[in-house]
Order: sequence, then C-alpha cells, then structure tokens
Amino acid sequence: MKKFILKLSLFSTICLGIVTFVLMNYGGNIDYFYEKFTTPKTKSMIVGDSRSFQGIQPAVINEYFKDTEYNAPMLNYSFTIAQAIIGPLYNESIYKKLDESADNGIFIISVTPEMLTVHEGYDNAVGEYREEGQPPHNMNFVNTNPNYEYLVKNLSFFHFRAMFRQKSKVHKDGWLEETNLPTDEKVFEDWKKNQIAMFLKDAKKSKLSEVRIQSLSDLINKLKQHGHVFLVRMPISKEFLSYEEQYFPTFGNVIDKVAKSNDISYFDFNLGEMKYKTYDGHHIDKFSGKEFTKVLSDSIFNSKKKRKRVAEHSVN
Repeated sequence: MKKFILKLSLFSTICLGIVTFVLMNYGGNIDYFYEKFTTPKTKSMIVGDSRSFQGIQPAVINEYFKDTEYNAPMLNYSFTIAQAIIGPLYNESIYKKLDESADNGIFIISVTPEMLTVHEGYDNAVGEYREEGQPPHNMNFVNTNPNYEYLVKNLSFFHFRAMFRQKSKVHKDGWLEETNLPTDEKVFEDWKKNQIAMFLKDAKKSKLSEVRIQSLSDLINKLKQHGHVFLVRMPISKEFLSYEEQYFPTFGNVIDKVAKSNDISYFDFNLGEMKYKTYDGHHIDKFSGKEFTKVLSDSIFNSKKKRKRVAEHSVN
C-alpha cells in the first residue's frame, strides 16, 4: 500500500509538472483567455469583445504614452461576445483585475450593440445573464501564475493541439494575435458571410437591455475614479455596419447619451470611410490593428489635451 501511494504521488507530481510546463510556455497558444488570469492587477485596461481583443494592441499604446504621466502598462482584458457582455458579471471581474492604486490610468471600453443586449429567455432585471458560468465570470483568482483554477473550471476551452499549430497567440498583455488570415478573396467572403449569419441569428432574438446600459455607466463611474475613460466603437465593414444599424438603430444615440451623461469622450470610427482591413468583415487584422491603435492613441491624446485647455480656460 505504501509503494502504491508513493508511485501515485510520483505519477501525480510528474503530471502536474508537465501541465505546469505547458501552461507556462504555451498557455497563450492553447487557450484564448488563460493568459489574462496569470498577470498582475493593472492600472490601465482595454475591455470589450473580440473586436478589441484582436484590434487594439497594448504594446502600441504603451509605446505611444511612454514617458508620460499615464499609468502603464496597458492590459487587454477583452474576451469574445459570448463572455464579454457588459453587465454586473463582467464589471465584477474587471474590478478584480483593477489595481485600486491607479490614479491616472487609461481605460478603453470598446462597445458593440451585442454587448448591451438581452436574449429571449433571459430577464436581466431579475439577474438572469446568458454569460453566467463562463470565464471571466467564474474566476475567483484573476492574477495567479500558473492558474490552476482556470484549468479546472475551464478545461473545455483548452485546445492542446494548437500548441503545435500556433496559428494564434494571446500575448501576456492580453492581445490576441491571429495569424490564420484568409489567403484569397473567396475565403474572406466565406468568413464574412459566416460572421454575418452568426450576428443575424443572435440579433433576431435580442434587444438592448436597460440593465446592461446602466451597468456600462456603473463601470465608467468606477474607472473614472482611477483615470480617464474612453468609449470606442471600432471600425467594421459597411456591410456589417448596415446590419447593426438595421437591428439596433438606437445604439449610437444610446452610447452618445451615456458618454455625455458621464462626461467622457466617445470615438465612433465608423463615421468616415473604412480605412482598415478586416479578415472577416468585423475583426481588424493584426497589421491594420497596429495602425488603428496608433490612431486611437492620437484620439485619446488629443481629447485629453482639449479637455485640459477647456479646464484652464474656465479657470481663467
């Protein structure tokens, strides 16, 4: 019996060692979310769905604002639309990841219509949320490395074969680098049609949620205590945008109202011509993402400079 226990202990130790090695070295390849729960609390943050997850690159923002008074570094705490839905659950996880000592952080909230919706069969007013039970909402520990809680609770999200393919990687700063880009126009069109079909399937059973809209204001008010908050509507193809406006025609006005009532800047990058390349109609590829993040950084800098001038003028 003693030998059996020793062998079992040895086997368990070896298995734990292998798992730890994989998590430490390939966590960003085998799971889209794992790395976000292995880094320290942060003073500056990007939140949103898969558009900002792939399209806003923290490294670019860090370089742009280096040697300034802003808190750094930036962390991308975006997920996919199945998880990153504005509401009490996402807010709670964001607060867990927030370094409360931050006093001059930059907080970018990427918003889409779907992030503020309630689906048929759920009642947000009584605390029913379709994202419940998924990461990051099921995580108690969001800054542990290696994070065994994530492994135990979210094993179904791991794709261990991706360790060998390495077609995508989540960096330590939370940015998802997607290298599996369409090789020709037909592949692009197929991917775009698939994304539109998924959007329409959800949109037809959704409506904007007052609870989620209020949660967005709650999140803004919390983050404003630690720095500067910016709402962003990321650029998407005109075709995709037309579907969003068809099913959620009041979304733009809702976000305008939220921004004004909370006295923060809102950047809608769909007001002009589409200048950035997507690989499926609504996810900017990593090359355009770098360019877009620089433009977003310019917008943040100019907005802050304008507010400073207005404040100085009002004092004088």
